[in-house]
Amino acid sequence: MKRIIVAAVLALCLALGFTAQAAQYGYAYADYTNLLGSMEVVNVKNFTWLKDGTGAFAKKLCKVPVGAVVTNCYYYDGKHTYCEYDGMAGYVPSVNLSFICGPVGYEYPDSAYLGNYQIVNCASYAVLRAYPDTGSQQLLRIPLGSIVTNVYYQDDRFSYCVYGNMDGYILNSNLSWVSGGSGGNYGAQADGNYIGTARIVNCISYASLRAYPSTGSTRLAKVPLGAYVTNCSIVDDRFAYCEYGGQAGYILIDNLGW
Repeated sequence: MKRIIVAAVLALCLALGFTAQAAQYGYAYADYTNLLGSMEVVNVKNFTWLKDGTGAFAKKLCKVPVGAVVTNCYYYDGKHTYCEYDGMAGYVPSVNLSFICGPVGYEYPDSAYLGNYQIVNCASYAVLRAYPDTGSQQLLRIPLGSIVTNVYYQDDRFSYCVYGNMDGYILNSNLSWVSGGSGGNYGAQADGNYIGTARIVNCISYASLRAYPSTGSTRLAKVPLGAYVTNCSIVDDRFAYCEYGGQAGYILIDNLGW
């Protein structure tokens, strides 16, 4: 499976820093700030070592073959990444890891990277599918509350994601953003698209803040007439990305006034 490095992901984590306490006690998805997701071993002839630390005398836990997928990766420092492989947890040189950014034969653009999401809006599980179609093969049932990583926007219904060492597609309605990426912004804050704070107008009582730039997507909140939304960016000729009440989503441009 072809992988490429998303430098922006690592750069973001460099800026955020690392919590030593989390490194000491391991990662139970309690804090997603430095979560990278799943990565592939690259830039070695045969294998790289998973070690129990980052120092020169760290114990070698196991060999991780080139092409293998390591999971639950967290940024540690400029040289090492925390990860898990074959039931063991440790550290791998960051230079030997490549971020997974798409299915076999296709990599998504950086602008489509959403970050890490939690499984929501289901009784017990969401289905990971082979293709972005509800009729396609079911690869896995992912339990409610689980974290999926390496999430990329596919269309108004589905997003690509990775769970453990498996990748596929999940309905957008079953995903809720927790950290990383654009949180659904698709790089909308590029020069010329950022518009800042706006006021809700042209509606009877409220405008809908939606999960994706589509009137058919999940409504996250009802934003009252006259209320202000912040950090707004135009994403297309119909929608703008906005933040309101601690939530991020999309509002029709017709409902925004400046």
